[in-house]
Amino acid sequence: MKVELALPATIAGFLIALHYAVQLTRVNWGHLSDKSQNRSQWIVLGMLILGIGGILASASIPLIENRFSYGIILALLSYSLIGFGVGAAGTPLLALLATYSSKSQKGFAASITFLMMILGLAITGITVGTILDPYSHQKLLKITSSLAIITIIISFLSLRNLERSLQNSSHALSPNTINSDVPILEGIKKVWMEREARLFTIFIFISMGAFSMQDPILEPFAGEVFGFTVGESTKLDGFHKIGTLIGIISIVLCLSKFRIGFGSLSIVKNERLGSEKLWLITGCLFSALSLFIISLLALTFTEPNLLNSVVFIFGISNGVFTAGVLGTMLHLASRGSGDNKEGTRMGIWGAAQAYATMIAVFFSTLLVDILGLIMTSLPSVYGIVFLTAASFFIASAYLGSLIIKSDELNPNQNILQSVN
Repeated sequence: MKVELALPATIAGFLIALHYAVQLTRVNWGHLSDKSQNRSQWIVLGMLILGIGGILASASIPLIENRFSYGIILALLSYSLIGFGVGAAGTPLLALLATYSSKSQKGFAASITFLMMILGLAITGITVGTILDPYSHQKLLKITSSLAIITIIISFLSLRNLERSLQNSSHALSPNTINSDVPILEGIKKVWMEREARLFTIFIFISMGAFSMQDPILEPFAGEVFGFTVGESTKLDGFHKIGTLIGIISIVLCLSKFRIGFGSLSIVKNERLGSEKLWLITGCLFSALSLFIISLLALTFTEPNLLNSVVFIFGISNGVFTAGVLGTMLHLASRGSGDNKEGTRMGIWGAAQAYATMIAVFFSTLLVDILGLIMTSLPSVYGIVFLTAASFFIASAYLGSLIIKSDELNPNQNILQSVN
Protein backbone atom coordinates (compact mmCIF):
# COMPACT_ATOMS: atom_id res chain seq x y z
CA MET A 1 0.00 0.00 0.00
CA LYS A 2 2.82 2.41 0.88
CA VAL A 3 4.68 1.68 -2.36
CA GLU A 4 1.77 1.24 -4.79
CA LEU A 5 -0.22 4.27 -3.61
CA ALA A 6 2.60 6.42 -2.11
CA LEU A 7 0.66 6.66 1.15
CA PRO A 8 2.22 7.51 4.52
CA ALA A 9 3.42 4.47 6.45
CA THR A 10 1.25 5.66 9.34
CA ILE A 11 -1.91 4.62 7.50
CA ALA A 12 -0.67 1.07 6.95
CA GLY A 13 0.54 0.93 10.54
CA PHE A 14 -2.83 2.10 11.85
CA LEU A 15 -4.67 -0.55 9.83
CA ILE A 16 -2.40 -3.28 11.19
CA ALA A 17 -2.94 -1.96 14.72
CA LEU A 18 -6.70 -1.93 14.12
CA HIS A 19 -6.70 -5.60 13.18
CA TYR A 20 -5.02 -6.34 16.52
CA ALA A 21 -7.31 -4.00 18.49
CA VAL A 22 -10.54 -5.71 17.46
CA GLN A 23 -9.14 -9.04 18.61
CA LEU A 24 -10.37 -8.20 22.08
CA THR A 25 -13.44 -10.04 20.75
CA ARG A 26 -11.46 -13.29 21.01
CA VAL A 27 -13.00 -13.63 24.47
CA ASN A 28 -16.50 -13.46 22.95
CA TRP A 29 -15.70 -16.02 20.27
CA GLY A 30 -14.20 -18.38 22.81
CA HIS A 31 -17.19 -18.03 25.13
CA LEU A 32 -19.63 -18.64 22.27
CA SER A 33 -17.78 -21.81 21.29
CA ASP A 34 -17.94 -22.98 24.91
CA LYS A 35 -21.71 -22.44 25.01
CA SER A 36 -22.50 -24.07 21.67
CA GLN A 37 -20.36 -27.19 22.17
CA ASN A 38 -19.68 -26.98 18.43
CA ARG A 39 -16.41 -25.20 17.90
CA SER A 40 -16.09 -26.18 14.24
CA GLN A 41 -18.93 -23.91 13.14
CA TRP A 42 -17.21 -20.90 14.68
CA ILE A 43 -13.90 -21.79 13.02
CA VAL A 44 -15.59 -21.95 9.60
CA LEU A 45 -17.46 -18.70 10.33
CA GLY A 46 -14.16 -17.08 11.27
CA MET A 47 -12.57 -18.22 8.01
CA LEU A 48 -15.56 -16.81 6.12
CA ILE A 49 -15.22 -13.43 7.86
CA LEU A 50 -11.45 -13.48 7.28
CA GLY A 51 -11.93 -14.26 3.59
CA ILE A 52 -14.43 -11.43 3.13
CA GLY A 53 -12.09 -9.06 4.96
CA GLY A 54 -9.19 -10.03 2.71
CA ILE A 55 -11.25 -9.50 -0.44
CA LEU A 56 -12.48 -6.10 0.74
CA ALA A 57 -8.93 -5.10 1.71
CA SER A 58 -7.80 -5.81 -1.86
CA ALA A 59 -10.79 -3.89 -3.23
CA SER A 60 -9.96 -0.88 -1.05
CA ILE A 61 -6.61 -0.31 -2.77
CA PRO A 62 -7.91 0.84 -6.19
CA LEU A 63 -10.74 2.68 -4.42
CA ILE A 64 -8.21 4.65 -2.34
CA GLU A 65 -6.46 5.58 -5.59
CA ASN A 66 -9.65 6.97 -7.14
CA ARG A 67 -11.84 8.04 -4.19
CA PHE A 68 -9.60 8.37 -1.16
CA SER A 69 -12.16 8.83 1.62
CA TYR A 70 -14.35 5.92 0.49
CA GLY A 71 -11.29 3.73 0.06
CA ILE A 72 -10.06 4.47 3.59
CA ILE A 73 -13.51 3.67 5.03
CA LEU A 74 -13.51 0.35 3.16
CA ALA A 75 -9.96 -0.36 4.37
CA LEU A 76 -11.00 0.29 7.98
CA LEU A 77 -13.96 -2.07 7.58
CA SER A 78 -11.88 -4.76 5.87
CA TYR A 79 -9.08 -4.77 8.45
CA SER A 80 -11.67 -4.88 11.24
CA LEU A 81 -13.19 -7.95 9.57
CA ILE A 82 -9.72 -9.51 9.26
CA GLY A 83 -9.21 -9.06 13.00
CA PHE A 84 -12.66 -10.46 13.78
CA GLY A 85 -12.01 -13.42 11.49
CA VAL A 86 -8.64 -14.24 13.04
CA GLY A 87 -10.21 -14.22 16.50
CA ALA A 88 -13.31 -16.17 15.48
CA ALA A 89 -11.31 -18.91 13.75
CA GLY A 90 -8.18 -19.07 15.89
CA THR A 91 -9.67 -19.05 19.38
CA PRO A 92 -12.13 -21.96 18.93
CA LEU A 93 -9.42 -23.89 17.06
CA LEU A 94 -7.05 -23.73 20.03
CA ALA A 95 -9.95 -24.54 22.36
CA LEU A 96 -10.74 -27.57 20.19
CA LEU A 97 -7.15 -28.79 20.53
CA ALA A 98 -7.24 -28.23 24.29
CA THR A 99 -10.55 -30.07 24.67
CA TYR A 100 -9.79 -33.20 22.68
CA SER A 101 -6.05 -33.70 23.14
CA SER A 102 -4.88 -35.71 26.13
CA LYS A 103 -2.31 -34.36 28.57
CA SER A 104 0.63 -35.84 26.69
CA GLN A 105 -0.73 -34.65 23.34
CA LYS A 106 -0.88 -30.95 23.94
CA GLY A 107 2.68 -29.79 23.29
CA PHE A 108 2.94 -31.93 20.17
CA ALA A 109 -0.50 -30.89 18.88
CA ALA A 110 0.22 -27.20 19.43
CA SER A 111 3.64 -27.35 17.74
CA ILE A 112 2.36 -29.28 14.72
CA THR A 113 -0.53 -26.82 14.32
CA PHE A 114 1.84 -23.84 14.43
CA LEU A 115 4.20 -25.52 11.96
CA MET A 116 1.32 -26.11 9.54
CA MET A 117 0.35 -22.45 9.85
CA ILE A 118 3.89 -21.31 9.02
CA LEU A 119 4.09 -23.78 6.14
CA GLY A 120 0.78 -22.50 4.78
CA LEU A 121 1.97 -18.91 5.01
CA ALA A 122 5.22 -19.77 3.23
CA ILE A 123 3.53 -21.69 0.40
CA THR A 124 0.86 -19.03 -0.04
CA GLY A 125 3.38 -16.18 0.03
CA ILE A 126 5.67 -17.78 -2.55
CA THR A 127 2.80 -18.81 -4.83
CA VAL A 128 0.94 -15.51 -4.68
CA GLY A 129 4.18 -13.53 -5.03
CA THR A 130 5.02 -15.44 -8.20
CA ILE A 131 1.56 -15.07 -9.75
CA LEU A 132 1.15 -11.42 -8.76
CA ASP A 133 4.20 -10.22 -10.71
CA PRO A 134 3.71 -7.95 -12.66
CA TYR A 135 1.38 -6.26 -10.20
CA SER A 136 -2.04 -4.86 -10.96
CA HIS A 137 -5.00 -4.04 -8.73
CA GLN A 138 -7.29 -6.32 -10.72
CA LYS A 139 -4.90 -9.25 -10.48
CA LEU A 140 -4.54 -8.79 -6.72
CA LEU A 141 -8.33 -8.81 -6.27
CA LYS A 142 -8.70 -11.99 -8.36
CA ILE A 143 -5.94 -13.78 -6.45
CA THR A 144 -7.30 -12.71 -3.06
CA SER A 145 -10.84 -13.80 -3.96
CA SER A 146 -9.66 -17.18 -5.26
CA LEU A 147 -7.48 -17.75 -2.20
CA ALA A 148 -10.34 -16.86 0.16
CA ILE A 149 -12.72 -19.29 -1.54
CA ILE A 150 -10.13 -22.09 -1.53
CA THR A 151 -9.26 -21.67 2.15
CA ILE A 152 -12.92 -21.54 3.21
CA ILE A 153 -13.67 -24.75 1.29
CA ILE A 154 -10.60 -26.51 2.72
CA SER A 155 -11.56 -25.43 6.25
CA PHE A 156 -15.11 -26.70 5.84
CA LEU A 157 -14.04 -30.06 4.40
CA SER A 158 -11.32 -30.51 7.03
CA LEU A 159 -13.67 -29.87 9.95
CA ARG A 160 -16.73 -31.65 8.58
CA ASN A 161 -17.81 -34.30 11.13
CA LEU A 162 -14.44 -33.96 12.91
CA GLU A 163 -15.87 -32.98 16.30
CA ARG A 164 -18.53 -35.67 16.13
CA SER A 165 -15.90 -38.32 15.49
CA LEU A 166 -13.74 -36.97 18.32
CA GLN A 167 -16.67 -37.03 20.73
CA ASN A 168 -17.39 -40.64 19.79
CA SER A 169 -13.73 -41.68 19.93
CA SER A 170 -12.53 -43.65 22.92
CA HIS A 171 -9.26 -41.69 22.80
CA ALA A 172 -10.96 -38.31 23.17
CA LEU A 173 -11.54 -36.46 26.37
CA SER A 174 -15.25 -35.92 26.95
CA PRO A 175 -15.98 -32.22 27.37
CA ASN A 176 -17.98 -31.15 30.37
CA THR A 177 -21.30 -29.46 29.83
CA ILE A 178 -21.84 -25.94 31.04
CA ASN A 179 -24.82 -23.76 31.72
CA SER A 180 -25.54 -22.05 28.41
CA ASP A 181 -27.09 -19.12 30.26
CA VAL A 182 -23.81 -18.08 31.92
CA PRO A 183 -23.11 -14.47 30.84
CA ILE A 184 -19.73 -13.76 29.30
CA LEU A 185 -18.67 -11.36 32.06
CA GLU A 186 -19.41 -14.00 34.69
CA GLY A 187 -17.43 -16.53 32.67
CA ILE A 188 -14.47 -14.15 32.43
CA LYS A 189 -14.70 -13.44 36.16
CA LYS A 190 -14.61 -17.16 37.00
CA VAL A 191 -11.59 -17.73 34.77
CA TRP A 192 -9.79 -14.69 36.20
CA MET A 193 -10.25 -16.09 39.72
CA GLU A 194 -8.08 -19.08 38.74
CA ARG A 195 -4.50 -18.39 39.83
CA GLU A 196 -2.82 -20.17 36.91
CA ALA A 197 -5.08 -18.55 34.29
CA ARG A 198 -4.45 -15.11 35.79
CA LEU A 199 -0.67 -15.57 35.95
CA PHE A 200 -0.56 -16.97 32.43
CA THR A 201 -2.47 -13.94 31.10
CA ILE A 202 0.18 -11.66 32.61
CA PHE A 203 2.91 -13.96 31.27
CA ILE A 204 1.43 -13.86 27.75
CA PHE A 205 1.22 -10.06 27.81
CA ILE A 206 4.82 -9.56 28.97
CA SER A 207 6.45 -12.35 26.95
CA MET A 208 4.64 -11.58 23.69
CA GLY A 209 5.52 -7.93 24.20
CA ALA A 210 9.18 -8.92 24.45
CA PHE A 211 8.76 -11.26 21.46
CA SER A 212 7.26 -8.48 19.31
CA MET A 213 9.47 -5.54 20.32
CA GLN A 214 12.26 -6.52 17.94
CA ASP A 215 9.97 -6.99 14.91
CA PRO A 216 9.83 -3.40 13.65
CA ILE A 217 13.40 -2.42 14.59
CA LEU A 218 15.62 -5.39 13.71
CA GLU A 219 15.95 -4.60 10.00
CA PRO A 220 16.40 -0.81 10.51
CA PHE A 221 18.98 -1.63 13.20
CA ALA A 222 20.94 -3.81 10.76
CA GLY A 223 20.82 -1.10 8.11
CA GLU A 224 21.63 1.93 10.25
CA VAL A 225 24.21 0.38 12.59
CA PHE A 226 25.81 -2.39 10.50
CA GLY A 227 25.29 -0.85 7.08
CA PHE A 228 23.19 -3.72 5.72
CA THR A 229 21.54 -3.19 2.36
CA VAL A 230 17.80 -3.77 1.97
CA GLY A 231 18.50 -7.23 0.58
CA GLU A 232 20.86 -8.09 3.43
CA SER A 233 18.32 -6.89 6.00
CA THR A 234 15.65 -9.05 4.39
CA LYS A 235 17.99 -12.04 4.56
CA LEU A 236 18.54 -11.28 8.24
CA ASP A 237 14.81 -11.62 8.83
CA GLY A 238 14.97 -14.87 6.88
CA PHE A 239 17.66 -16.19 9.23
CA HIS A 240 15.37 -15.39 12.16
CA LYS A 241 12.35 -17.14 10.60
CA ILE A 242 14.39 -20.24 9.67
CA GLY A 243 15.76 -20.38 13.20
CA THR A 244 12.24 -20.18 14.60
CA LEU A 245 11.14 -23.12 12.45
CA ILE A 246 14.16 -25.16 13.54
CA GLY A 247 13.40 -24.35 17.18
CA ILE A 248 9.80 -25.53 16.92
CA ILE A 249 10.72 -28.69 15.00
CA SER A 250 13.39 -29.49 17.59
CA ILE A 251 10.83 -29.31 20.39
CA VAL A 252 8.44 -31.55 18.46
CA LEU A 253 11.21 -34.13 18.20
CA CYS A 254 12.24 -33.68 21.84
CA LEU A 255 8.70 -34.07 23.15
CA SER A 256 7.94 -37.12 21.06
CA LYS A 257 9.23 -40.56 20.24
CA PHE A 258 7.96 -42.58 17.35
CA ARG A 259 6.82 -46.18 17.33
CA ILE A 260 6.24 -47.73 13.95
CA GLY A 261 4.45 -51.04 13.64
CA PHE A 262 2.71 -52.95 10.92
CA GLY A 263 0.07 -50.65 9.45
CA SER A 264 0.25 -48.03 12.17
CA LEU A 265 2.25 -45.11 13.47
CA SER A 266 2.03 -43.85 17.03
CA ILE A 267 3.77 -40.92 18.64
CA VAL A 268 4.04 -40.92 22.41
CA LYS A 269 5.34 -38.55 25.04
CA ASN A 270 9.11 -38.64 25.52
CA GLU A 271 9.49 -37.82 29.22
CA ARG A 272 13.30 -37.92 29.13
CA LEU A 273 13.68 -34.77 27.08
CA GLY A 274 11.66 -32.36 29.17
CA SER A 275 8.25 -30.75 29.37
CA GLU A 276 6.53 -27.74 27.85
CA LYS A 277 7.29 -25.80 31.04
CA LEU A 278 11.02 -26.51 30.70
CA TRP A 279 11.12 -25.37 27.08
CA LEU A 280 9.00 -22.30 27.81
CA ILE A 281 11.47 -21.10 30.46
CA THR A 282 14.49 -22.14 28.37
CA GLY A 283 13.14 -20.27 25.35
CA CYS A 284 12.63 -17.10 27.42
CA LEU A 285 16.13 -17.20 28.91
CA PHE A 286 17.94 -17.93 25.64
CA SER A 287 15.89 -15.26 23.85
CA ALA A 288 16.98 -12.79 26.55
CA LEU A 289 20.61 -13.90 26.16
CA SER A 290 20.44 -13.49 22.38
CA LEU A 291 19.01 -9.98 22.70
CA PHE A 292 21.73 -9.12 25.21
CA ILE A 293 24.41 -10.25 22.73
CA ILE A 294 22.74 -8.26 19.94
CA SER A 295 22.84 -5.16 22.14
CA LEU A 296 26.56 -5.76 22.74
CA LEU A 297 27.12 -6.10 19.00
CA ALA A 298 25.43 -2.73 18.57
CA LEU A 299 27.91 -1.14 20.96
CA THR A 300 31.05 -2.90 19.69
CA PHE A 301 30.10 -2.76 15.97
CA THR A 302 31.77 -6.07 15.11
CA GLU A 303 31.66 -8.29 12.03
CA PRO A 304 28.21 -8.16 10.31
CA ASN A 305 28.24 -11.92 9.72
CA LEU A 306 28.26 -12.37 13.48
CA LEU A 307 24.93 -10.53 13.62
CA ASN A 308 23.43 -13.06 11.18
CA SER A 309 24.57 -15.91 13.42
CA VAL A 310 23.21 -14.35 16.61
CA VAL A 311 19.86 -13.55 14.97
CA PHE A 312 19.67 -17.16 13.77
CA ILE A 313 20.23 -18.37 17.37
CA PHE A 314 17.65 -15.82 18.51
CA GLY A 315 15.20 -17.39 16.06
CA ILE A 316 15.86 -20.87 17.44
CA SER A 317 15.26 -19.53 20.96
CA ASN A 318 12.01 -17.94 19.80
CA GLY A 319 10.93 -21.25 18.28
CA VAL A 320 11.60 -23.08 21.55
CA PHE A 321 9.69 -20.36 23.40
CA THR A 322 6.75 -20.54 20.96
CA ALA A 323 6.42 -24.32 21.24
CA GLY A 324 6.59 -24.12 25.02
CA VAL A 325 3.97 -21.37 25.19
CA LEU A 326 1.52 -23.17 22.91
CA GLY A 327 1.86 -26.47 24.75
CA THR A 328 1.49 -24.76 28.12
CA MET A 329 -1.54 -22.86 26.86
CA LEU A 330 -3.33 -26.06 25.87
CA HIS A 331 -2.48 -27.65 29.22
CA LEU A 332 -3.84 -24.73 31.22
CA ALA A 333 -6.93 -24.27 29.05
CA SER A 334 -8.19 -27.72 30.04
CA ARG A 335 -7.01 -27.56 33.65
CA GLY A 336 -9.50 -25.06 35.00
CA SER A 337 -12.38 -25.65 37.33
CA GLY A 338 -13.91 -28.40 35.19
CA ASP A 339 -16.59 -26.15 33.67
CA ASN A 340 -15.47 -26.45 30.05
CA LYS A 341 -14.29 -22.87 29.62
CA GLU A 342 -11.41 -23.71 27.28
CA GLY A 343 -12.68 -21.20 24.73
CA THR A 344 -13.03 -18.40 27.27
CA ARG A 345 -9.49 -18.98 28.55
CA MET A 346 -8.10 -19.09 25.02
CA GLY A 347 -9.98 -15.89 24.24
CA ILE A 348 -8.51 -14.06 27.23
CA TRP A 349 -4.98 -15.20 26.37
CA GLY A 350 -5.47 -14.44 22.67
CA ALA A 351 -6.66 -10.92 23.48
CA ALA A 352 -3.64 -10.44 25.77
CA GLN A 353 -1.33 -11.57 22.96
CA ALA A 354 -2.94 -9.28 20.38
CA TYR A 355 -2.80 -6.20 22.59
CA ALA A 356 0.75 -6.98 23.73
CA THR A 357 1.87 -7.20 20.10
CA MET A 358 0.13 -3.97 19.17
CA ILE A 359 1.58 -2.05 22.13
CA ALA A 360 5.07 -3.56 21.79
CA VAL A 361 5.40 -2.67 18.11
CA PHE A 362 4.37 0.92 18.84
CA PHE A 363 6.43 1.16 22.04
CA SER A 364 9.69 -0.09 20.50
CA THR A 365 9.54 2.32 17.57
CA LEU A 366 8.55 5.18 19.86
CA LEU A 367 11.41 4.35 22.23
CA VAL A 368 13.89 4.41 19.34
CA ASP A 369 12.60 7.83 18.24
CA ILE A 370 12.67 9.32 21.76
CA LEU A 371 16.13 7.97 22.60
CA GLY A 372 17.35 9.16 19.21
CA LEU A 373 16.42 12.72 20.18
CA ILE A 374 18.32 12.68 23.47
CA MET A 375 21.30 10.45 22.58
CA THR A 376 23.95 10.91 19.90
CA SER A 377 24.99 7.26 19.67
CA LEU A 378 22.62 5.30 17.42
CA PRO A 379 24.07 1.90 18.47
CA SER A 380 23.38 2.81 22.10
CA VAL A 381 19.78 3.70 21.23
CA TYR A 382 19.11 0.30 19.69
CA GLY A 383 21.10 -1.43 22.41
CA ILE A 384 18.85 0.01 25.12
CA VAL A 385 15.71 -1.13 23.28
CA PHE A 386 17.06 -4.67 22.85
CA LEU A 387 18.07 -4.76 26.53
CA THR A 388 14.55 -3.67 27.47
CA ALA A 389 13.09 -6.57 25.50
CA ALA A 390 15.63 -8.92 27.12
CA SER A 391 14.53 -7.80 30.59
CA PHE A 392 10.92 -8.59 29.69
CA PHE A 393 11.97 -12.09 28.63
CA ILE A 394 13.75 -12.60 31.97
CA ALA A 395 10.64 -11.47 33.85
CA SER A 396 8.60 -13.86 31.71
CA ALA A 397 10.89 -16.77 32.60
CA TYR A 398 10.30 -16.07 36.29
CA LEU A 399 6.53 -15.92 35.76
CA GLY A 400 6.69 -19.15 33.77
CA SER A 401 8.32 -20.91 36.71
CA LEU A 402 5.36 -19.93 38.90
CA ILE A 403 2.55 -20.92 36.57
CA ILE A 404 2.51 -24.70 36.20
CA LYS A 405 2.64 -27.02 39.14
CA SER A 406 4.09 -30.48 38.68
CA ASP A 407 1.67 -32.66 36.77
CA GLU A 408 2.18 -36.38 36.28
CA LEU A 409 1.63 -37.43 32.68
CA ASN A 410 1.21 -40.90 31.33
CA PRO A 411 4.31 -41.39 29.12
CA ASN A 412 2.65 -44.13 27.09
CA GLN A 413 -0.47 -42.18 26.16
CA ASN A 414 -0.99 -41.92 22.41
CA ILE A 415 -0.51 -38.55 20.76
CA LEU A 416 -1.33 -39.49 17.21
CA GLN A 417 -2.58 -42.76 15.86
CA SER A 418 -3.37 -43.55 12.26
CA VAL A 419 -4.33 -46.96 10.94
CA ASN A 420 -4.38 -48.12 7.36
